Amino acid sequence: MTNLRKSFWEKYSLDQLNQDEWEALCDGCAKCCLVKIIDKKKIFVTNISCSKLELVSCRCSDYLNREKNVKDCLKLTKDNVHKNSKFLPSSCSYKLIGEGKPLPQWHYLISKDKESVHRVNQSIKDGYISETSVDQENYEDHIVAEITGK
Repeated sequence: MTNLRKSFWEKYSLDQLNQDEWEALCDGCAKCCLVKIIDKKKIFVTNISCSKLELVSCRCSDYLNREKNVKDCLKLTKDNVHKNSKFLPSSCSYKLIGEGKPLPQWHYLISKDKESVHRVNQSIKDGYISETSVDQENYEDHIVAEITGK
C-alpha cells in the first residue's frame, strides 16, 4: 500500500478514496466477519466468526476469494457501504467516515500501531469461536448483541 495520501481519512469522502486508501481504512477488528442472524427487522450478532477468519490475526485466510467462497460474506465497496452500514458496528471506520465522524484514537492510522485495536478490545481476537465449531441450529445460543438503528 504505497498510494496513500497524507491523512486521507480526514480530507476525503469514501467515494474519493483510491483502492489502497479504501483497504487501509479497515482497522482489522473483524467484527464484520461475525455471523449475523436476521429475524424480520432485527439483526442479531453472534460470537461466531466466519470459517475463513483466522481468529489469532483477525484476518481472512481467503481474502481475495472471500466473496466466491463464502456465501454471506460482507464485502464492502464504495457502491454498497451505505446500504450495508446497518450490518457494521458503530466503531467501523467505513461507517464513521461515511457519517463524517473522526477515526478513534486506537485506529492504527492514528496510533501507528496495528495492535491497538486488539489492546483496547475493539476486535474479535479474544472470546470468539469459528463457525466450524458450532452447529447452525445452535447459532441462536451465541447471540451477543442486537444491532439497532440505521
